[in-house]
Amino acid sequence: MRRRRILVITLLLGLIGFLCLPVARIERPASTVLLDGEGRLLGARIAADEQWRFPATGQTPERFAAALLAAEDKRFRSHPGVDPVAVVRAARQNLRARRVVSGASTLTMQVIRISRENPARTLPEKALEAALALRLEAAESKETILSMYAHNAPFGGNTVGVEAASWRYFGRPAADLSWAEAATLAALPNSPGLIHPGRNRGALQARRDHILTTLHDHAVISQTDLELAKLEPLPGEPLAIRRLAPHLLAHARQTAPDTWRFETTLDAGLQERSTEVIWRHHERLMGLGVGNAAALMVHLPTGEVRAWVGNVPDFTADRGNHVDIVTASRSTGSLLKPFLYAAMLESGELLPDQLIADVPMRIGGFAPENFDRAYQGALPASAALARSRNVPAAWMLKEYGVERFYEHLKGLGMTTLHRPAADYGLSLILGGAEGTLWDLVGMYRALGVAVGHEAGTEMPSMHWLAGTAEPSAPRVESAAAWSTVEALLEVNRPGVHGSWRAFDSSRRIAWKTGTSMGFRDGWAIGVSPEWAVGVWVGNADGEGRPELTGYAAAAPVLFDLFDLVDTGGWFDEPYADTVSVELCAHSGMRAGADCAETMTASVPRSGLRGQGCGYCQRVHVHDGQRVHAQCAEEMEPASWFVLPPAEEWFYQRRHSDYRALPEWAEDCTPPEEDHPPLSCVSPRPGALLDVPVELNGERGKVVFEAAHREPETTIHWHLDEQYVASTRTLHQVSLSPEPGAHRLTLVDESGARVSRSFTVAER
Repeated sequence: MRRRRILVITLLLGLIGFLCLPVARIERPASTVLLDGEGRLLGARIAADEQWRFPATGQTPERFAAALLAAEDKRFRSHPGVDPVAVVRAARQNLRARRVVSGASTLTMQVIRISRENPARTLPEKALEAALALRLEAAESKETILSMYAHNAPFGGNTVGVEAASWRYFGRPAADLSWAEAATLAALPNSPGLIHPGRNRGALQARRDHILTTLHDHAVISQTDLELAKLEPLPGEPLAIRRLAPHLLAHARQTAPDTWRFETTLDAGLQERSTEVIWRHHERLMGLGVGNAAALMVHLPTGEVRAWVGNVPDFTADRGNHVDIVTASRSTGSLLKPFLYAAMLESGELLPDQLIADVPMRIGGFAPENFDRAYQGALPASAALARSRNVPAAWMLKEYGVERFYEHLKGLGMTTLHRPAADYGLSLILGGAEGTLWDLVGMYRALGVAVGHEAGTEMPSMHWLAGTAEPSAPRVESAAAWSTVEALLEVNRPGVHGSWRAFDSSRRIAWKTGTSMGFRDGWAIGVSPEWAVGVWVGNADGEGRPELTGYAAAAPVLFDLFDLVDTGGWFDEPYADTVSVELCAHSGMRAGADCAETMTASVPRSGLRGQGCGYCQRVHVHDGQRVHAQCAEEMEPASWFVLPPAEEWFYQRRHSDYRALPEWAEDCTPPEEDHPPLSCVSPRPGALLDVPVELNGERGKVVFEAAHREPETTIHWHLDEQYVASTRTLHQVSLSPEPGAHRLTLVDESGARVSRSFTVAER
């Protein structure tokens, strides 16, 4: 009885001691790994201890597991951590050889050795390994132990774990290994030196083929599989780890520094092809002194980022190529114009083809210019957007309100408006603010998402990390978005893409360019039913170049990227949110009683709140001259399309069909027409001017002067029908006209004008 009690106590103490043994854990620094949506490697960053050790997934690839067990531990599934059969066999072999030729280590015991950082092999150490192996088996499943080994075993050089080894030696994930490749890797952990490409090739092949034969003997692979596997070549030099998305890898690491494995929404194939497009255009752009470029491709329906090229991946150059432009703030240029157009459509303050003023503008120190430095007087809002006219956009923003548009942009997802709205002023619409490629592509995607989706319908938000999409309702009214993409479809395309309408197979893309002040940033962003794609080109250090425009530099890249994907046809008109309205054929506004020529068009339902046409007016004529009721008995009423005077002056030079109001009959002129408020003081009619030459030899200037009954009125100055300046209060302009005949024309805000001819003498 006493012996039994001692035995029980001994067993209990032994059990307690066994349970008190620590359960082995392997905690080593891991590489940061970036995977695409199919689990393919996009890139990785080496671990802190300079080892390529990919984070464990908890699973072991089936073929590698089978090959490993065949090579190292055939009874792994049945033994408790220590294999008695192997122990007996090893003891017999060691006694016969009178030295250690077999250690009888199981995979579990090898996991213990790895966790203990491979201490010297002694009998006490072996005993401890055996005890810890039994403890590990009692605490964890066989699959967990197998995974611990597979992800931490050495595979030669600084490669640790089967996943890293698979990419380094075969360039593919471990799950896709062939039987020969799996057997090759299974041969390495206990003999990692075999992988050296310059030697041991025969020993490695013999070891691999032996493992394959064992797999065949255990009926894991067929005879055909065995023969084919033995014909496969051994791996050569270790491959470099892929760097398909280095900037996204850095961004991911910065976003979540404690995460080692990032499963993204990217498509490795599209990422590689889009990077090739950037590289190809990089050679062209370098000739212009432009060293950086970035692109973002987003699948519109799902919001998944499928390609993220943060910059030209030329890290040997000292041109700021490490800067990730996708998340960098850069001047937006004209990229915000479509959102002002859509906002005004949505609020009912604008109709798609309503005329917008395109005349000189000056508010304080702000005097915007069109890219061609010319003015059209007035043009339809859709055309102003398609042609990216700066002055009409500034007039629209003045009408809509800077503060209001500022808040609207924030609601669309623009996160870079850090200053008060007043600081931006009207320049907000022309590049006075900064935006990121991420935000801007997301905003253009919002236009596409809104088309055809009822208010309140949720769509996934834009995201690059798998499983992180959040439901998001469209932030633009569908009909306004549809009218906007229709207008952007008319933007002229560059180069060979310019004749796209001539081909039935052409892709319909709504797109917009942007160029920042000083030619520092070139943008092009496009949207189709399937894709939203954005491109930025420039220099990361902000250096401007004369040739750096969105149209010339970024647009060719954009269309090459769209050539990589199926754009998905075109958007359907959201008929539930549009309405057929009678419009004035001249002004594009809702037809009024005085509009003689009208047309019917589909516009956003909010357009029903729009104003009636104020451009058409009823006038009275007699014998082709204008008269009024106070002095004419015979009058013929007529409908006349009349632009405001300042707009008319520019407009009629581009529209030969425009009919200005008839002159007043001499005997029927209203009193106010007899005393014009504007006069030209200098030069005198027909004056001959002498332009001086300065002391430095350069041509000097002559001062021209005007007077106005109301000095605070703005006067617009034109030399030979080309706009040169605007003045207010002090109406003086210094000009340097070339020798010959000239004509100076002054136009005030109310349309009053005066012209003066003069000649500059030869010197």
